[in-house]
Amino acid sequence: MKNEDTLYWIWLAEKCGTASKYFNGLMEKYENPFDIYLLEESEIEQFDGLSKKLKDRLCEKDLNFCYELLRHCKQEHIDIITYADKRYPVRLRELREPPIVLYCKGHFPDFNSRLCVGIVGTRKMSEYGKQSAYKIAYELGAADVLTVSGMAKGIDGVSASGALAAGGETVAVLGCGLDTVYPKEHKTLMGEIARHGAVISEYPPKEPPYGYNFPKRNRIISGLCQGVLVVEASVGSGALITAKDAVAQGRELFAVPGKISDAGAEGPNDLIKNGAFPVHSAKDILKHYEFLYGDEYNVKGLERARRSERNADRAMERYGLFYAVGGESEEDAVPEARPARKKKNEGKVNEEAVTPVADASREESVSSVVEELDGVTRRIYDSIPIDKAISADSVLCGGLTTAYVITALTMLEIYGLVSSLPGGMYIRK
Repeated sequence: MKNEDTLYWIWLAEKCGTASKYFNGLMEKYENPFDIYLLEESEIEQFDGLSKKLKDRLCEKDLNFCYELLRHCKQEHIDIITYADKRYPVRLRELREPPIVLYCKGHFPDFNSRLCVGIVGTRKMSEYGKQSAYKIAYELGAADVLTVSGMAKGIDGVSASGALAAGGETVAVLGCGLDTVYPKEHKTLMGEIARHGAVISEYPPKEPPYGYNFPKRNRIISGLCQGVLVVEASVGSGALITAKDAVAQGRELFAVPGKISDAGAEGPNDLIKNGAFPVHSAKDILKHYEFLYGDEYNVKGLERARRSERNADRAMERYGLFYAVGGESEEDAVPEARPARKKKNEGKVNEEAVTPVADASREESVSSVVEELDGVTRRIYDSIPIDKAISADSVLCGGLTTAYVITALTMLEIYGLVSSLPGGMYIRK
């Protein structure tokens, strides 16, 4: 694709933002972003179905950001796949809120002809979850199935290392720009994924890892795949958002059953109870796709993988995953980016400890996320004061059940809009 075409796709993506509910409507009316760029302000104002905020942004014609981004991507060997690119995955086109642009490090796979399976789960994994994720990902990789994850700590990282150890190809979908290694412990893993697959993101390269980026990212993980496997996930886990997206997108949902006494088994067991397919090995997944992809499976590779000794810990060390079972909590897993602060007794900024971010950018991003909330969740968010913490009981209004309020508060926390405090208290971020 020509650079000038890519330029206007970047411009449109920057104006619409990620997971835009208006993008499909624009594409129904105009063939390409250049036609939208040429619109006069009076024409944009007459366009029905767009928010005032988006109309104002479409009137901004400055392309300096886009030119700079093109130069940066060329310098850093970052590939840009736009909505009009022939390589753009067909399954993503079917989404209600498809990514307008994808940035890629590595070799962008042919998602349209491959069997792709997403593997997601908790960051606070158990030994059982670790071994299960590694075993299944290893077998899928050996069978030449493309695996997709979010490269988060825990299950995501272990599954990526399993696919790589088997000589397979894997993809990581980030909730930040490709210039950022997040989490920082995954620097080696990210490099290996780029060498033997792809690291992709809809966020421009320098985008920090804001907490509210990750729920939006999850729709891409499930959207790229024919099926999604949930290994371990407690109630409120981000992995269950991916599972919800998978169901809404018409994907097959798989889950690894666990002991009813384990917190990480609550999510998968509930999914199985509600129709997800239980999985103990890769074969349990592959049998669902034999008719369409059976000839492409590496059957011999799969059988060798099932007979071989698989050492999850050795592979994790190989790819720099030195965190222990149990890991961090779900609540601490995706912090929002914070302003840079100085080291003690020094005038230099500790760039490794924090990520710089402008207050104006933060406010604009929060406003964008709030605007996308459904009516009831927005009402719950609005009921939380700006300057003090309140309990969940304090937002029990309008006949809402406690379970519904807690679920909504958990979602708001995942989106990076509120923080939970000891004693069941919540406060806006």
